Amino acid sequence: MTWQPQECSRKRSPQSRTSSPLEAMSPSQTLTYNVGDITLTIRVLAPPPGNQDAGDYLLTAIDALMNSSLAITGGQPTIAQIGSQELPAYDLTVRISSKRN
Repeated sequence: MTWQPQECSRKRSPQSRTSSPLEAMSPSQTLTYNVGDITLTIRVLAPPPGNQDAGDYLLTAIDALMNSSLAITGGQPTIAQIGSQELPAYDLTVRISSKRN
């Protein structure tokens, strides 16, 4: 699975039924001395309708992300609106830290 960051605020055509399975929200950053701490939210989208199949897809995608090297610190279910369409989604909070020498 290849992940590419995308802006969530971009405008999509209401006729567009395709959406990226992952979207990254604007990160918050904290720089203290030589340590950078970045917290961002990744939104995992499922295809409509919001039935058991969509729930199974979300749990499978989240499980794949949890098994990766990402430090996932939290998450919550949500609904993503793209145009006039509502998509079942899950917001995951990810923390990344880096130290400069």
